[in-house]
Amino acid sequence: VSILLFCLLGSVASAQEKPNVVYILVDNWGWGDIALQGGVVPTPHIDKLASQGTRLTNFNVQNQCTPTRSAIHTGRLPIRSGTQKVPAPGEPQGMAPWEYTIAELLSDAGYATAMYGKWHIGDKDSRLPNDQGYDEWYGTKESAMEASYTSTPQFDPEVFDTPYIWQGTKGEKSTKVKEFNLEARALLDSEIVSKTSAFVKTQAKQGRPFYVYAALTQIHPPFLPHPDFKGVSKSGEYADIQMQVDAYVGQIVNAVEEAGVADNTIVILTGDNAAGEHSTGWGGEGGSNGPWRGGLSTGYEGGTRTPGMLRWPGKIPAGRVSDEIYSDLDWYPTIANLVGEADRIPTDRPIDGINQADFVLGNHDHSNREYIVTYVGDRVFSVKWRSLKVHFFT
Repeated sequence: VSILLFCLLGSVASAQEKPNVVYILVDNWGWGDIALQGGVVPTPHIDKLASQGTRLTNFNVQNQCTPTRSAIHTGRLPIRSGTQKVPAPGEPQGMAPWEYTIAELLSDAGYATAMYGKWHIGDKDSRLPNDQGYDEWYGTKESAMEASYTSTPQFDPEVFDTPYIWQGTKGEKSTKVKEFNLEARALLDSEIVSKTSAFVKTQAKQGRPFYVYAALTQIHPPFLPHPDFKGVSKSGEYADIQMQVDAYVGQIVNAVEEAGVADNTIVILTGDNAAGEHSTGWGGEGGSNGPWRGGLSTGYEGGTRTPGMLRWPGKIPAGRVSDEIYSDLDWYPTIANLVGEADRIPTDRPIDGINQADFVLGNHDHSNREYIVTYVGDRVFSVKWRSLKVHFFT
């Protein structure tokens, strides 16, 4: 009995020692949208997070929302699973159900998993977050743009479904919560942050390792800041939202610290793609891609670089800034290795992500990746190798 008890206690201790993972994803986030990279709007909470960990100035994503979210979840080039572009209304969409997501990998490893926010890689049952590894989810199936549909005089619910905010739990069908309209759009990110913070604190009390993916819907049109942030920047709604995003990142990080699990939690913060073309956002309303050419939906550096940083106190070097090449594809194998679950990475399919665990832990100065291949839709737009780049389309 004593031997059995010792084994059981050892197993529990081992599970509790596994690091938690909090992934915060910002929508349409230009490389220059943070103060540390030339942004004119103060971002003190993001700056503080960067100072406590490693900031990646050569962090690369796919060219649009859908492919990046697919890459993060699978570690595979999105074209492999039919998620290489944002689908137009009515087009087939979503990751293939046989993709083995990072949420499924961590769930199978004993993690509690949750997703709050914008999904955008599947709008049908069997392709929603609770079908692909998440114990629970709350948010939108598709883009924040849908919030504006019902306010247009042309909208006809008999032609196009009314957009909703949804929720679901693993093993059950997702259900509608409320209409996703302009009022709900302004409040949604506050709900995402509240639910993420509550999940962190609940799981910390239970002593179970957790993975939570907080997919903010800002900074994406329609540009509607939360009422608490409207006008605070005195520089327009885009700047208001930048300050809102910064505050919300701070709230999630504070929740981790208040829960007493900061030292055993990996916090990752990135964008999913850049701001609009020519560093002007949408309609010239804001957004900066820093010094880089191009923007959203292109394979230029301005379209594929976003802010990227991660913190794990005592493990990941604090105050480190690296311009080594890093890809959104790399999170999948890197997370799996950091939490000791590399054996769960599938071997029956190509994995395009590269394990960067030794690099982010500071054991190596150089990235394990030398290149980035960028698809725009079905075509290879550009290839970056070390300090050289070839563009096949413009």
